[in-house]
Amino acid sequence: MADKRLQRGLRATFVGLAVNSVLAMAKLTAGLLGHSYALVADAVESLADIFSSIVVWRGLVIAAAPADREHPYGHGKAEPIAAAIVATLLLLAACGIGIEAVREITTPHHAPAP
Repeated sequence: MADKRLQRGLRATFVGLAVNSVLAMAKLTAGLLGHSYALVADAVESLADIFSSIVVWRGLVIAAAPADREHPYGHGKAEPIAAAIVATLLLLAACGIGIEAVREITTPHHAPAP
């Protein structure tokens, strides 16, 4: 049962990695060719998703390790630790986006030419 769960989790993580990699490349290419800051920013967000998937993958692999002398109850806590790392990264990203949004709103800009 636990082995099937691990395999499903790893498969989902690898699918997420593959999809986010393709999306990041496509968004970055389109953003650079189209001079779109929004698409470049979205590509960076997809890269952050790739990093999060790697953290989750590593947490699953560590959690599946059998109990040993140093960890007699096993390594099952690695999954929640990986989730906490991803949640912290998302919170930091949200704070950064919020700060940047407030800066952009409070900074005067010239109207675009018609």
